[in-house]
Amino acid sequence: GFRGWAAVMMARDKGLARRLLLVQLAVTLAIGLMLLPLGSKHAFSGLAGGMIALIANGFFATRVFAPYRAQQLERMVGSFYGAELGTLILTGLLFAGAFLWIRPLSAVALFGGFLVIQVLSPLAAHFLE
Repeated sequence: GFRGWAAVMMARDKGLARRLLLVQLAVTLAIGLMLLPLGSKHAFSGLAGGMIALIANGFFATRVFAPYRAQQLERMVGSFYGAELGTLILTGLLFAGAFLWIRPLSAVALFGGFLVIQVLSPLAAHFLE
């Protein structure tokens, strides 16, 4: 996921970031639907995993695309590192929340949904350019 966002950030293309988040949302919803035949536990867990990745990536995108001027290059680099750290913390908190509050939970579906969205990001960014 973060490599895909790095490519988007290099281009500083907010439109591409929005399209990438929409693709991630569509795939997250598709994950939930595809897992539905296995039961609501798996469908909801897969949906939650995809949403964790989507929320974290949305946070990252909003932080990275904060306005800056060319003279403030160090601010842009700082916002990238701050966004990366914030995304990792947010992801950890969202996973902790999922394990605390989602009952019953399928850990395989949760992590699988998250992984699909994270792997999708660099691939989708390449095709959406």
